[in-house]
Amino acid sequence: MKATESTPDIIVDRRPMVLVILDRLRREILLALFFAVFFFLISLEGPVDLSREGYKVLCVFFLCVSLWTTNLIPLSITSLLAIATIPMMGIMNASDVYSFFGNKAVFFILGVFILSAAMIACGLSARLSIWVIDNWGANPSRLLMAIYFLSAFSSCFMSEHAVAAMMFPIVLEIVNTLGLRKEDSVFGKGMFFALAWGCIIGGTATVFGGGRVLLGVEILEKTTHNASIGILEYTKLSFPLVFILFICGWVVLRLFFSPDITDIEPVHQVLQKKLKSMGAVTIKEKGIACVMILTLIAWFCFSEDIGIANIALISIVLLFVLNLISWRMVEEHVNWSIILMYGGAICLGEVMSQSGAALWLAKHAFEGTASPIIFLLLVAILSTVLTNFMSNSAVIAVLLPPALSMSDTYGISPSMVAMTVILTSNFAFMLPIGTPASAVAYSSRFISIGEMVRTGSLLSLLGMVAFAALLFFYWPLLGYH
Repeated sequence: MKATESTPDIIVDRRPMVLVILDRLRREILLALFFAVFFFLISLEGPVDLSREGYKVLCVFFLCVSLWTTNLIPLSITSLLAIATIPMMGIMNASDVYSFFGNKAVFFILGVFILSAAMIACGLSARLSIWVIDNWGANPSRLLMAIYFLSAFSSCFMSEHAVAAMMFPIVLEIVNTLGLRKEDSVFGKGMFFALAWGCIIGGTATVFGGGRVLLGVEILEKTTHNASIGILEYTKLSFPLVFILFICGWVVLRLFFSPDITDIEPVHQVLQKKLKSMGAVTIKEKGIACVMILTLIAWFCFSEDIGIANIALISIVLLFVLNLISWRMVEEHVNWSIILMYGGAICLGEVMSQSGAALWLAKHAFEGTASPIIFLLLVAILSTVLTNFMSNSAVIAVLLPPALSMSDTYGISPSMVAMTVILTSNFAFMLPIGTPASAVAYSSRFISIGEMVRTGSLLSLLGMVAFAALLFFYWPLLGYH
């Protein structure tokens, strides 16, 4: 029968019934397989050089890695599974396991999410973004640069996923205003890549760009008990890499996505109309801006005395006391699943460290590595590869505990090991799963997986070159060995 406007096309699946059933039940089959393998492994005795508790933790670890990698169930649910499974299997007391969730990293991440949500909900972040793009985007190349720079700069002070969510509708409106087509618009592709890459690179510069940094620092502190990385120290250690990668990202954008249009006047008309419709800056916007500035000053100047999580929580209380925000304004912008994921990841990492499972895994994974430098390079390569197939936060939860357990063996500062994993786990340029910014850009349908892999692999390679420069030249100058 011929399809009409009222009659949709009928597609007949001519594959054998067995293949159709397997395809429809693929998720359920994989889940059943993973859990079957898990229960089978648990029934075994395990290695003779690893305690029974350590072996059980290792089984839980591999189950979580499988679920985090395939994303068959949400990342946060996998973390909750880890928290529940450890006491149920008698590995550790339930109260001790649950106490790991109430750490300062989780509350700092919650605070950053709420502060970011306040800026988005009141319209302050959108106002600033539109103003910057309208004033800096005088021509197509400068418009591309404005999106790229603004995404990177904003991600230095707001969570990366919040910046991507804020910028996406603005870029989408620009694309629609210009009438760009998904099939062949080079400029349209470039703007969405600029959004994603800017968020990723900018989020690497400070501890505020993403919760994965605090997750890594918390695992470092829990594992070593005497090592940590402060806010200013992190930025000092990461700045050269971020600067090099930012320049490389712009060069790649210009090489692959040089604008194929010349007239962008309609964009300025739309943006100016939007700014006009928003009216004058409100009292709430001014108040939230003042609180944010004071919070940043406190983080940089008093974090060691007061604590970054405490500063974040006090700032949130101040916003509510001054009636600048309401819970309804911010709740839809808070990513609760990420908070749950971090809590579970920290818990699993701590239990792996205490049980000896992390050290056993690291010894077998990196056995035969010739030198500390080779060890760190292998960790960096593994982190870069993994982060393109699973969440960058999951990479830190998976890789950091085993890597840290080898720092004494190679005589390396634990902070160097932590920075190696944290920095390279953010090279998630190749696939949408690695970071929310890539997923948001891919959702525009302007970008194909093939284009992400081609350009992202080049940027990941350049990121590794920049990391090697830190490892061989910059960090030794700072006294890190």
